[in-house]
Amino acid sequence: MLFDLPKQNKNSKLDALKYRLWLAKMTDVDIDNYPKSVMATISTNVLLPGAVYKYLDARVDTINPNAVPGAAPLNGVLTLSPIIDGMSAATLAWVYENIGEDFVTIWERCSDGQKFIAGSPCNGGMKFAYTSIGRQEDGTAGIATTFTGGQCPEPILLYDGPVPVAPPVQVAADATTFALTPAPQYQLSENAADTVLTDITNVTVTDVGRIIEIIGGGSAHPTTITSSDKFILNQGLDFVASSGSRISFEITKTGTGFAFFEVYRV
Repeated sequence: MLFDLPKQNKNSKLDALKYRLWLAKMTDVDIDNYPKSVMATISTNVLLPGAVYKYLDARVDTINPNAVPGAAPLNGVLTLSPIIDGMSAATLAWVYENIGEDFVTIWERCSDGQKFIAGSPCNGGMKFAYTSIGRQEDGTAGIATTFTGGQCPEPILLYDGPVPVAPPVQVAADATTFALTPAPQYQLSENAADTVLTDITNVTVTDVGRIIEIIGGGSAHPTTITSSDKFILNQGLDFVASSGSRISFEITKTGTGFAFFEVYRV
């Protein structure tokens, strides 16, 4: 079982990396449609529709991503080494229940908010283990852990996509628009008749640069997104939001308002 594990030491200060590590099990990863990186960056959600991340809060400065050359040419092996504060029932249960599990992991740089991702079908995910339970080098109690990936040509990548932590926002059936919220994912429904999504409302300047994902949910009458001034689709190709399909958009500013630029679809 995977669940959120909040930080226990509230007095720690942030440094180069934020102390929160977002995790999802590889069983929740959309392996068949895992996106290819562009300029060493993944810009779309890698999880199956409806799957979410949980987090592990570590001591500041202990995530420490370190990639080293692998045994095979051109491959690398990445290790993360977060230390969990304390030995409470919650921390011990989290560790014992997740030993040996494989994860996709996301973490963030404090200085500019850039996120990074590791763990993919290429390397089988980042395998979780612990190296020490009890007194740590600084004399305090904690649990030293590791997440280690298999050999892969791209052991670590930048990540600009959404990090869903809750079920997607449900969009009403037959809706031709819906309102943007802080959530990164939106679930479309089956409609009574053919429906075209024409706009996303409630967008402000602070939303520019966000990437959101729309998940299809139709069968007989799925929602369609057509190329327009609002929706800029790759090669102008319509998107039919049938069940199992997904499309990601980056929110952009235009001269008259806002538009949604396609970055990925499945």
